[in-house]
Amino acid sequence: MIWLLNFVMQTSKHMYHASRYRARKRYYEKEENKEKKRIYMKEYEKRPEVIARKKKTQGASNEELNMINSERFINYER
Repeated sequence: MIWLLNFVMQTSKHMYHASRYRARKRYYEKEENKEKKRIYMKEYEKRPEVIARKKKTQGASNEELNMINSERFINYER
């Protein structure tokens, strides 16, 4: 645990980063706060802008993979 805090403090970009990290970790160790986060994330995933963003990133990556794989089969050298 100590090495993790040292690592966070060394790589921190803001002076309060390590402190906020510890506070968030302590907060989400309690079961009732974990449940609050689960409920929030379920609602968050239902937002139209989140759904659109998810489809956009997923569709783009699948299209790119399809292009790469198609090109590989077309330009196959024996």
